Amino acid sequence: MSSNTISKETLVLTKAVFNILLDHIIHSFSTENKVQIETCRENQLYGFGNYNVSKPNLKQDFEEVLKGYVNGKYLYNKKREASTGMPFVKISREYKYLFFNYLGFEDVYEFINRDVVSLDDKTEQLALLQQENIVEDAYYVSYYFGEDEKMNKGQVIIYKQWKNIEMKYVYEDDHGRTGVYSFFGLIKHSEGFVFFDTNFYEGRKKNEAAKFTFFIGKSSPHERNFLIGTYSGFDKYDNVIAGKIILKKVSSRTIMEKEAIAKDFCPIISQELNKKRIIVESVIRKSPLLFSEKSPYAQVLRDISGPCLLTFYDNTNAHRIQVNIEQHHLNVRSMNDAIVINNDYVDLINNGQIIQISFSINGLFYIQKVSVYIKSYDLLEKSTANTSGKYVAVDIHNEILSGVVEFKRCI
Repeated sequence: MSSNTISKETLVLTKAVFNILLDHIIHSFSTENKVQIETCRENQLYGFGNYNVSKPNLKQDFEEVLKGYVNGKYLYNKKREASTGMPFVKISREYKYLFFNYLGFEDVYEFINRDVVSLDDKTEQLALLQQENIVEDAYYVSYYFGEDEKMNKGQVIIYKQWKNIEMKYVYEDDHGRTGVYSFFGLIKHSEGFVFFDTNFYEGRKKNEAAKFTFFIGKSSPHERNFLIGTYSGFDKYDNVIAGKIILKKVSSRTIMEKEAIAKDFCPIISQELNKKRIIVESVIRKSPLLFSEKSPYAQVLRDISGPCLLTFYDNTNAHRIQVNIEQHHLNVRSMNDAIVINNDYVDLINNGQIIQISFSINGLFYIQKVSVYIKSYDLLEKSTANTSGKYVAVDIHNEILSGVVEFKRCI
């Protein structure tokens, strides 16, 4: 039986099959040489470094099978690769047959067909061996909410079975002129995650670029049609930025390039990414009050925290809910165990003059989503613990409501 994977220089094994192979090799070595593995140092077991050539070691046993030189550290290095969380282990040159021959098998096919691995592991390994494109390049279109508060797209090419990456982003100015930003880097795998560590070049100088993290779980990355993760780096205005990013897999370079330069964006992806971006301006602040336009009014957010009763008036009806605005964190929490609040945020708008409190409600309450607007100086200047403002809401009938809301502190 032949395969594109095994006929090439490299044999690709799943981590599970490699670990089973390694266990069989060590067990066979221990049995044949009457060696207690628990007391045997790793360099002596594999045969590298400062080991005793007169004592049993795998290097010597392998050389008897191969009838030639064997690198004693090769199998040890592959063992360490498997322990790092990478989904595959690649065996090259004569070693892709040697390890199986040592156990009396002709190749990997005979090994997995002798009931030495489970049916699930065998199926996964056979699928990997028969996958003709396993070592070919992979193409993705990256989507993210970027510069100028717009959705952006880029081109992502993954080389050498998820070892290297190339990324390209094309920006167009108001006059139709385009600029191309290219990044290159390495891919690291660890415990269900892949990490892109990229660089860019200015002349001959290599500079640090963006970092990316994607969760892939227990599957191999090439099986994923979409990768969702985060990025951090610098934008074209030299601001420090971070945000959410989605990679969409496509079948060819041509399709990737065509989709990346198209003006339209997938609405499903866009709604996931819009506004998902953090920008830290490249400015040295002399005072914390200059962090942003809201900073001089930050004391207002401290004063609003604590338990309070919100009463929403709708014509002749009143709907009441007691909440706690957590100090420092500014999370809005329901004080009724039967009601859950989510999608909450507290913000200062209009140069800090208006406090906006917004949240959604899950549970038996007439209002399901609401935004409250209160004048900040009402809370600072009035001696009473009560004040009023305006609200806009959606009720359980999907009707839009608006009216007066009373804000009462619960002391």
